Amino acid sequence: MTRLLTALFALTALSSVAQEGAPVEAPATKPKLSVMPFASLTNDVPSRAGAKAVGMLTTEFKSADSFSLVDTRKEKGANPAEDALEQARKEVDTAKELRGKKKFRLAEEALTRAIAAYKNAINALPEMGEVVDAYALLAAVQFNTGRDDEGGKSLQQALTLAPERELPLAQTSALFARVVTDARKALKDGAKSTLLIESAPSNAPVLLDGLALGGTPLSVKDVPPGLHFWRITLPSGEQVSGLVEVTAGKPATAKGTSASKDPESRLLSSLSQNKIDADLLAAAREHAKTAEADLVVFGALSREGKGLALDTFLFAASTGDVRRMARASFDTELLSAGMEFYNLAGELAKKGDKVGDVVKVPSSVSMTLIAGGAAKQASEAKYGVVPGTEAADGLEGATEPVKDEGPRKPLEQKRRGPLKRQ
Repeated sequence: MTRLLTALFALTALSSVAQEGAPVEAPATKPKLSVMPFASLTNDVPSRAGAKAVGMLTTEFKSADSFSLVDTRKEKGANPAEDALEQARKEVDTAKELRGKKKFRLAEEALTRAIAAYKNAINALPEMGEVVDAYALLAAVQFNTGRDDEGGKSLQQALTLAPERELPLAQTSALFARVVTDARKALKDGAKSTLLIESAPSNAPVLLDGLALGGTPLSVKDVPPGLHFWRITLPSGEQVSGLVEVTAGKPATAKGTSASKDPESRLLSSLSQNKIDADLLAAAREHAKTAEADLVVFGALSREGKGLALDTFLFAASTGDVRRMARASFDTELLSAGMEFYNLAGELAKKGDKVGDVVKVPSSVSMTLIAGGAAKQASEAKYGVVPGTEAADGLEGATEPVKDEGPRKPLEQKRRGPLKRQ
């Protein structure tokens, strides 16, 4: 009996040693996936659709449990525009104090520095009111020193930036109020011009003198003569801004292009021109290397009937191939896009870098548009009038006001299980 127990113990020990020494299969490494911003192929794609679509698709990839998502958000560095805005505000405060002490020349110098700083702070300006008030204060200081011509020009510039804005200084002086009323009437009755705002890539949201007027290319009517502040936001999130001088009766143009040569900007530029070309391929390869990503997903939105279509592509770092994934179609509010993105993520989870068909470079992003990009017609807006308001009715490209139709019924969607790694 003792011998039997000893033998059993020995067998158990040997079995344990054998199990401990047996090779353990290492868990498969999840491929690293990077999702790039989506471009717009046509200027009738809602400006916020791209970011919303990327967010929804990324959420599906997260739930797939098949990928390790790479966070490629750029760290924010120093912002020169914010520094310039802070400087401008300090100079305005100094000018107000000096004017209160009747030191008009010094106040004018401070305001001149403030306005120069505001011109460098366009990307950080929350609204144009403080710039308008700085010009109006400069006008008042110039009137105080008997320089009416200079004061009139500064006041005209203030009203050019915001023709309907009530100037606080006009409430403190009856004389200044009459001057403002006359200047506003002259500006209203005077000749205007048209300003065309363009960008590369196009369909970038436009702020003109602080008002959101639409996406590029955009033709703005009834623009008063004078200096105007413009800012556009490219699909990559980069903000481009500048100043444009408008002359009465003469059309003017402002164009914003990316100052960045990073892979994301180059890729978006090619996509927005409806091109899968050598530069896009190089940009995708560079991005994958920098982000240490195995797979890079990118795409472009375009109008399809009353809705939107998304052409999605995959770059596989291991093969250098660009592969076309299934085309997705949904409504402009993306209310029906959930299942489309679920299917896209599921297909990629199942097939990996063998998903879809290899794209022969050069090629078109959308097969329904002209190769090389469809000509984008400029939409129209009226200066000082935000599209979608009553005053914008009748303008081509203006957005219709949203009608209140009561609470919407939730969309019926099929029950979905979690995506499983294949």
